[in-house]
Amino acid sequence: MEALPILVGWAINNLSPYRIINVLGLAPILYNFHPTVRELGPRLSQNASIVLSSAPEFANITSRWQAHWAAPETTISVKVATESDIQETIKFANKHNRTFLAISGGHGAIRSLGSVKDGILIDMRRMNSMSLSDDGKSVTIGGAAKIKKVVGDLWLAGKETTTGICECVGMSAPMLGGGHGLNQGKYGLAADQVIEARLVLPNGTAVTASETSNPYLFWAIRGAGHNFGIVTEFKSKVYDVKPKTTWAFNFFFFSEDKLEALFTQANEMMKTQQSNLVHWTYMTKLPFDPIHPTILYMVFYEGPLSELQEYSAPIRDLGPMHVETGELPMPALASVTYMGEEDISCAKGMTGMRFPLGMTQFDIVALRKLYDHFDQTMQQIPAFNGSFFLLEMYSTQAVKAVPEESTAFPHREDNLLVTPFVNYAPDPKMDVMAEEFGSAMRDILLAGTEEPDKLKAYVNYAHGDETLEAIYGWDKWRIDKLRSLKKEFDPEKRLMAYAPIL
Repeated sequence: MEALPILVGWAINNLSPYRIINVLGLAPILYNFHPTVRELGPRLSQNASIVLSSAPEFANITSRWQAHWAAPETTISVKVATESDIQETIKFANKHNRTFLAISGGHGAIRSLGSVKDGILIDMRRMNSMSLSDDGKSVTIGGAAKIKKVVGDLWLAGKETTTGICECVGMSAPMLGGGHGLNQGKYGLAADQVIEARLVLPNGTAVTASETSNPYLFWAIRGAGHNFGIVTEFKSKVYDVKPKTTWAFNFFFFSEDKLEALFTQANEMMKTQQSNLVHWTYMTKLPFDPIHPTILYMVFYEGPLSELQEYSAPIRDLGPMHVETGELPMPALASVTYMGEEDISCAKGMTGMRFPLGMTQFDIVALRKLYDHFDQTMQQIPAFNGSFFLLEMYSTQAVKAVPEESTAFPHREDNLLVTPFVNYAPDPKMDVMAEEFGSAMRDILLAGTEEPDKLKAYVNYAHGDETLEAIYGWDKWRIDKLRSLKKEFDPEKRLMAYAPIL
């Protein structure tokens, strides 16, 4: 026993409080006596676990793609393994008047996330299963399955559906907001593929939502789903992939003097864009020009490279600085678009603010004003040099074939999704300037649209300063319906962390 005072003295002088507890062998005892562990622990399944903020791994568990700005503050993480675990965690949170937030990919970034204080994080990442139906026409996807797994596993089975392309993003969260993707011209949005979904409501009740079970809830979760519950799994339509199918791509790197000609041509090509074609553009700083942003114009085509070469000849004739071509299977496209798990789009630790805008066509004058403002601001504020502009020009045939009133997704008439992305090292002093920069760029483009007083902002990219109408639709009946359903399914306003319906 004489050694104990010596050990205690050494620990106090040399170790952090958490390490002291471990060295003295007290961690298991104190953990089990924590009020949350004592009350919630026995109600969880065998494979679930509770991680407290004092644990060394807590920072890694709770880390997000978006750093610092509008980051939610959580002090407990519950690693759930079953739907019942989510129910019990939500009931515990409600009993103690604690906010709760689910995480799968951790890729969401919106101002309202910052409203979460002293919250409980529901870590979904163990719930990432996938199961193809016996008839091969649908797949059941766990609530935390990431896009890389969904695309890859389906491809190996000779199947595909509409998904996003960024590999580190969860599959369910984008679906709840609509879900754009390379295949949407053929099949519609990710939300359009959903046959049914299991979700836990904000009161802890687990329900099924489909056309025949809770149909009004089913309507709401396909476009405004972040407000209504936590998806534990959902069944999605899948489609056969022809053997040896590849996607051909052409990447054209243009200097800014080709902007007007390039996007005039893009407007023309969109008029006859086939369902298996996608145009995609980055404007950002690249080694081709260390001062001014380069325009990287990408064209993807599900089919032979020779056919794409013929289709994209009008773009090539404009005289790009550099061209890259190739053919790849669908799962490999993420890496060439900088959307792979190891690419910058999945890197954690930066502050990134998005300011999305839906459009029907490019206004060339507004686009020039935008480019010049983007260029000048980055020269004046080098901290923003990692920023970029993303212009997504998916095919829309199958998206527009779905009746507008059939889901909560409001922007089916748009042909373009344009997003200024202000990216910089975390620095609270820069946040206000970043918001001003992003808002100014969006305002420039909005002024060139058919209805400059009606912003259309994709909820999955929303910054958080948009009106409800901008996010959820300018038709009064949409907002009225969503508010009514919010009162029905979340009367206590428990789920308010992501683009809340007020």
